Amino acid sequence: MAIDFKSKKKALQEAKGDFVKAAKQATVRLGRERDRLNAKLKQANTRAKRTQAELKKKAEQLAATSKSSAAKTREELKSQVAKLKKIASAAQEEARTMRKKLVLVRKDLADARHHLSHAMHVDKAIVRIEKAMAKRKAAKRKAA
Repeated sequence: MAIDFKSKKKALQEAKGDFVKAAKQATVRLGRERDRLNAKLKQANTRAKRTQAELKKKAEQLAATSKSSAAKTREELKSQVAKLKKIASAAQEEARTMRKKLVLVRKDLADARHHLSHAMHVDKAIVRIEKAMAKRKAAKRKAA
């Protein structure tokens, strides 16, 4: 009976260790994913701002050259402005997508942290149970 109890206790300790290890790994991975998505979102926002500035500059150039008789230049600038608008909308869409992904990663990270704290509480509960069992054994020995 004592051997069976020891083997079950060992199996429980191993399972607890595996659970804590998995929860910590998930937390670390999700934290890295959050950081990566934050960096990509920052890049997308920067790209969108830069494209907006270029778009404004090209529009100003178009307005200045439209007064002149350079029809070819005007058409070229119009096509460049159209391309920049496409790039800006693509950058904004990418940033929007990154924000959505970031929300999901943050939720998963919160869940992983919750499971990690749960694992730590399970660990503390096991220690309390072991102490209670040790007290009962000691009381039985004194009674006998």
